[in-house]
Amino acid sequence: MLFVDGMNGLIAHKEIVQWLYTLAGTKFRLVVKTALKLLLVFVEYTESNAALFINAVNDVDAKRGTKAWGNIMEILNEKDGVDTELLVYAMTLINKTLASLPDQDSYYDMVDCLEDQVCMFSLCPRGFSPGTPVSSHISKRCLAG
Repeated sequence: MLFVDGMNGLIAHKEIVQWLYTLAGTKFRLVVKTALKLLLVFVEYTESNAALFINAVNDVDAKRGTKAWGNIMEILNEKDGVDTELLVYAMTLINKTLASLPDQDSYYDMVDCLEDQVCMFSLCPRGFSPGTPVSSHISKRCLAG
């Protein structure tokens, strides 16, 4: 069940979305999984939330001094004990965010940022191959699901 007042509170307080994104970068799998699920609900709630989520990601990663989407890309680049459920949630979050973007410029800005980081994969998740642009992976995921 989704409580509208609670979701409106999330939309009004970007710090909570930033905190959830920060939790997605912890070493505790259950916390990461829960944070990703909550972020998915947030992004799916309304299309304008994708832009709020992207701003939260950029703010958190700028403060940390890392590339944007670093927490999500670390999940996709996980080398120890790959948890396929986390991979699915991470890719779904990326896909839902991309699908909710209002214009092509925003879409390609995000894809370019993700492609820059895909080149750094040393061990790619199932279905990924080094050097293949993330937009191809995203397109395959969209067509398959």
